[in-house]
Amino acid sequence: MKHTQHKTGISTACFYPMLLEDSFDLICDKLQYKTCELFVNTQSETEIKFLKDIKSKADDNGVKIASIHPHLSGLEPVLFLSEYKRRTYDSIKLYDMFFEAAQFLGADYVIFHGISTRELKMSIEEYADIFLMINNEAKKFGVEFLHENVANINAHLKNLTSVNPDIKFTLDFKHSIAAGFDICDTIDAMGKNIAHVHLNDMMIENSTQTVSKTEMCRLPFYGNLDYTKIFKKLREINYNGSFITEVYRYNYKNDDEIKESKKRVEDFLKSWESDVVRGIVLPAFEKSYAKYPTAKQ
Repeated sequence: MKHTQHKTGISTACFYPMLLEDSFDLICDKLQYKTCELFVNTQSETEIKFLKDIKSKADDNGVKIASIHPHLSGLEPVLFLSEYKRRTYDSIKLYDMFFEAAQFLGADYVIFHGISTRELKMSIEEYADIFLMINNEAKKFGVEFLHENVANINAHLKNLTSVNPDIKFTLDFKHSIAAGFDICDTIDAMGKNIAHVHLNDMMIENSTQTVSKTEMCRLPFYGNLDYTKIFKKLREINYNGSFITEVYRYNYKNDDEIKESKKRVEDFLKSWESDVVRGIVLPAFEKSYAKYPTAKQ
């Protein structure tokens, strides 16, 4: 089992539009995370000559770069899922730049959004086949392609795993809620295929609200999600991956809030990990969540 410090990570996406190298410096020097997801924002940031300094910084600070998030995620329906198959095949090779970057940095995963907000206009079998073709390309570089539960794919997760049980996922709390799904139901649908978690909180005042993943998103322990319930469900599938904080820049006030959120996550995970090892629910686990009151913005 990973040490708590190495399970608690953050994405450079939290600091957009800060330059990637500057956000990585902040993560290493001031915030002192030991696990990170790099959200690359342009093609030049996938080039080895650019990434050498980041890798050196990561090695010097003992930081694990767990994953790469492509800047082309919003274009994936056009790149991979159109009726024009030549574009699909060309786009698979286009993504080599992300797979090569992940390989160079020692990252395990590259993240995929897939259909996102578009409707699925092909069979779930065809969709799974396209995803697995991309994943087979990723594996040539020693990395795994993970499907994140962004928007409309939430409605197809169970069918996707039934069609091909080898598909692995990134679970993002905010995307599940914004799509109208209970996070625990999403965990059930993904099951043991969850390899990576984007951790965030949500500030939802009442059940009749229209949910906005951008406006209501908060740092972990700065909203009102029931983490105890969610993490009990993650225990049931024996999840042992990282928890990468991913929020939008306007979802927090300053770096001190990130530091406080990081401390709360680490305290919480220590109790959660103790429960997992013992296979029981300890009072400490419940208390580690209860001691942090909701921090309404």
